[in-house]
Amino acid sequence: MYQLRDCQFPCRLYADGHIFKNKKEILETLIAYHDVDFTGVDKNDDEVSIKEYFQAWGINGFKNQLNYLLDYGEWEIIEVNFKNRRH
Repeated sequence: MYQLRDCQFPCRLYADGHIFKNKKEILETLIAYHDVDFTGVDKNDDEVSIKEYFQAWGINGFKNQLNYLLDYGEWEIIEVNFKNRRH
């Protein structure tokens, strides 16, 4: 299980420490979260959504897309288990 830390604000966790079951859930959440403020363009200089941006610029594969969004929003994934989970 995972949490997201917002590195723009030290010690701030996404959605009050929401627990994600897997990294795919994190990717889907970050796409939805950042699609509102995303200002990417395609090769014709037309503004596009994040998913369209990935397609236009060949950012393929789950890992590459997740890494892009982690950098874009300055996020860090924290692996958690019940032994080290914050309360």
